[in-house]
Amino acid sequence: MPSYKNRKCHFCENQLEHIDYKNVSLIEKFTSQYFKIVPRYYSGACLKHQKKLTTAIKNARIMGLTSFIR
Repeated sequence: MPSYKNRKCHFCENQLEHIDYKNVSLIEKFTSQYFKIVPRYYSGACLKHQKKLTTAIKNARIMGLTSFIR
């Protein structure tokens, strides 16, 4: 089983405060192969950025930029 303990937050490392729902390439990195939202312990995002990421993914789904399911 892989260890995700020492993983750093992608957004904190790159000083990204705003997660845009139109940035589909970034959003797809944090979804599984079935377009489910990846939990924090797999993605490595901190709580603040995970919440923003979840909101951005849901907005992108509603706007039709990403799929709900595959």
